[in-house]
Amino acid sequence: MTTNGALPQTLKSITATKINELSKQRALFDRRKARILEVANEAPDLRTRAQALLYGLTRLKGYPKDLLDEHDLDLDADPSPEESEDKVIIWRVGRLQPGDHTSIHRFLLQSRYDPSISPAAIQDRVDQLEKELQYLEKKHEHSAFYSNLVTEWLSDLDGSIISKSTSSGSSSGSSSDNIARAEMPEQRATWESLTFTAATHVNEDAIRSYLDDLFTQTNLSRQALMDLRASIQSFGTELSSKNNWFNVEELKWVSRALLKSDLLSDEKTSILKEFMRNNEVAQEVADVLNMRISSLDSWTWSGAADGVSVEMRRQLNGKYRFFMDEDLLDALLLQYLGTKWAVKLRTVFETFLHSNAWKPLNEDIPDDHKEMRKYFLGRDANLGAVNLNEIRRMTYADQYFMSQLPTSTAEGAREYDDTTNSSPENPMDKKHSLLHLLITESIIHKRQRGDFTAIRSDFEWFGPSIPHATMLTVLEFFGVSELWIKFFVVFLEAPLKFAQDGAEGSVQIRKRGVPMSHTLSDCFGESVLFCMDYAVNQATDGAFLYRLHDDFWFWGAENTCVKAWGAMDQFTQVMGLKFNQEKTGTVQMGLNKTPKDSALPTGDIRWGFLVLDAEKERFIIDQTQVDQHIEELLRQLSACKSVFAWVQAWNSYFGRFFTNNFAKPATCFGRDHIDMAISTLSRIERTLFNKISDDKSSSNQISGVTDYLRTVIADRFDIHDLPDGFFYYPVELGGLGLLNPFVRLLAMRENMKQTPQKLFHKASLMEEKEYEGDKEEFKRNGADVSIPFSSKWGVESTSFMSLEDYTRYPETFSSSFVRVYRQLAEVPDEMSVDPTWSLVREQKCLDQRSSEGSINAFWNTMTPYWKWVAEFYHEGMVRTYGSLDAVNRQSMPLGVVKTLREGKFRWQG
Repeated sequence: MTTNGALPQTLKSITATKINELSKQRALFDRRKARILEVANEAPDLRTRAQALLYGLTRLKGYPKDLLDEHDLDLDADPSPEESEDKVIIWRVGRLQPGDHTSIHRFLLQSRYDPSISPAAIQDRVDQLEKELQYLEKKHEHSAFYSNLVTEWLSDLDGSIISKSTSSGSSSGSSSDNIARAEMPEQRATWESLTFTAATHVNEDAIRSYLDDLFTQTNLSRQALMDLRASIQSFGTELSSKNNWFNVEELKWVSRALLKSDLLSDEKTSILKEFMRNNEVAQEVADVLNMRISSLDSWTWSGAADGVSVEMRRQLNGKYRFFMDEDLLDALLLQYLGTKWAVKLRTVFETFLHSNAWKPLNEDIPDDHKEMRKYFLGRDANLGAVNLNEIRRMTYADQYFMSQLPTSTAEGAREYDDTTNSSPENPMDKKHSLLHLLITESIIHKRQRGDFTAIRSDFEWFGPSIPHATMLTVLEFFGVSELWIKFFVVFLEAPLKFAQDGAEGSVQIRKRGVPMSHTLSDCFGESVLFCMDYAVNQATDGAFLYRLHDDFWFWGAENTCVKAWGAMDQFTQVMGLKFNQEKTGTVQMGLNKTPKDSALPTGDIRWGFLVLDAEKERFIIDQTQVDQHIEELLRQLSACKSVFAWVQAWNSYFGRFFTNNFAKPATCFGRDHIDMAISTLSRIERTLFNKISDDKSSSNQISGVTDYLRTVIADRFDIHDLPDGFFYYPVELGGLGLLNPFVRLLAMRENMKQTPQKLFHKASLMEEKEYEGDKEEFKRNGADVSIPFSSKWGVESTSFMSLEDYTRYPETFSSSFVRVYRQLAEVPDEMSVDPTWSLVREQKCLDQRSSEGSINAFWNTMTPYWKWVAEFYHEGMVRTYGSLDAVNRQSMPLGVVKTLREGKFRWQG
């Protein structure tokens, strides 16, 4: 994460205070431990030694004194009065609990009188108590070590670490210099050439003419357009004429939406969170915002004369994004207005989608076949349950239509690339679902028609390049008033200055494109792209253009794809946009493949690290692209000067970025896809640490991530013999929280029990069974004679329709086909492991305040991932620390760690 200097210094001070208290506790523990051992070593026999150890541990851990017989003359190990006044904070820490202490005491009491108890049995208790003392010492050591890890992280963030080696030994990048790479100035130059130069190739009259032709083809489309315009005009008037826009509650949802956007700096994020904590301050902010919005016609960017600062942030895919660091009150105002407009636009566009202007997708079924089905199967034969085209329509409307716009103000902003959001609107999950849908459709289409064509494209530099004239003309066409158009112009024409240029940097006015991470920008982009959605729908008689912002996909029969691409191409030319050739391509597959039509775009279909292979008819991983990112991962890890920062980078890059860009497994992908992802991750890890080993010029080969971290920790902190669980267990238990992506993939692989072939075979058997049932029904009852027929089926027939006719047009009539379609697109659940009895016992000793979801005291609240990790590594943790938790929660700076982990990681370069 990045922070301003104040936050690390504050957290560093808090951590230092806690470490100071921990050092006092450690010193007190060491004195108590020495005293216990001193008394125990002076004991004349084993039983007395055991009693001395038990008494010392019981008092040390704070258990009630009445667990012991205070009149037992053998228990003469009494600490000094001075020590008894101080308490060591180790309540419920260690392997032995109060009941265990009581049981040992009773055993020793029995051994005093019972000669049948052997010395070996007493020695076992001595060993158990001595081991307990070692566990307590180990936890104190780990608390100190963990605090040192946090201190190192804070020093890394505030720049105190300036020369320490990262121990990665990489020569691929500097560990201390944040040097701009070649692509940074190149991308800035391109961005500036677009942003600060007005588009000269846009004809506003041509756009209006295009929109008129598109939206007024029929009486139904004209009426739908009139309704849309009236709704937008009414909304604009109502929003601008309100007397009171903001109150504390309104400010809270606006603030939450803004915090989701990744727009604010860490300093402004902290300030905004403080606003939200204090209702009186929040009301003051709301009052100021009300004053600003009441004079919307004269609104300008705060500090316009000096320019709004622009910051370049590198993404893991190598692209830079350009974020404005605007005034916080401006950001709140724009978030409020943007969200209000976004929710409204989504509503009116969805109404248009469900109107008669939008062509429905229907299978072309001859009337003669429909009449035949009615004759043999009854008057309701053509109604049936939900068919496949209805499933497609619902999926399109729910998941891909206007997906960038929120459904409500409570939802707030939507992010295109957020991988941490676990809600149903998670954009990464939607992207993966789109890939699943594509392969599912290819399987269905090839089975029904023999071949399949798919197109994928997006627009080149869409956000920075979209002409202002295009957006404003479209908004005017849809009924946005002059007042709002003027405000949108001021919003778009922001005065900008690059932060890296310093105070002497020049201020330039944006002439093209939209500000990054603004909901108003999403409104403008989606309004323009809605026109393309509708154009493709009209050109293809109801087919769907699956779109996530400006990333769009189309598939089906080749001739339908040609029509769709023609509509997209016309839209692009009229609106002054340009296809991104790097992301534009066509794939054709199936038994009846024909040479690619010249009207279709050339190029591969790629997403993430995947490329759609026409011969294999599935996605495969581009290993060359993976190799480039291995080098980048090495460079990023080399820039991390602390263990925690290294883990944070590893989790983001190896734990999430790679697996996200391999796409989630699905039934349609098959087990081969999971095996491919697992083997690629294994190769990445081996290659990375082979490079690190070579760069270190060490005779010891580093085998993997835990081996590497052990080496680093041993070198920096002189800590050895760490169990594997320490690296993977959550921070709440004193672990590093290292992510292991192999676990989830393997857990899904175990649950991958169906293949497309098996699913279709089961569906065929089910349809044949249904056929035989309907056939028997017809033999018993005959045709529905109450229905008049105008064809040959109006004559009574005793020969039931053939199985071939019965199963024809399954996309309309087959419920089994719908089931297969849904099953193919399913992501397999992760299989959970069962807990061993040894783990169950250890779980019961965990603090019940442990975080829900990760490793905690309640097995059923844990995710499959954490169940796997808990079970797999628990023996090593217990063997080392005496329990699943390596430290007592009270003795570690857990709050500091959580605060630091909440920050978004900023990549180097």
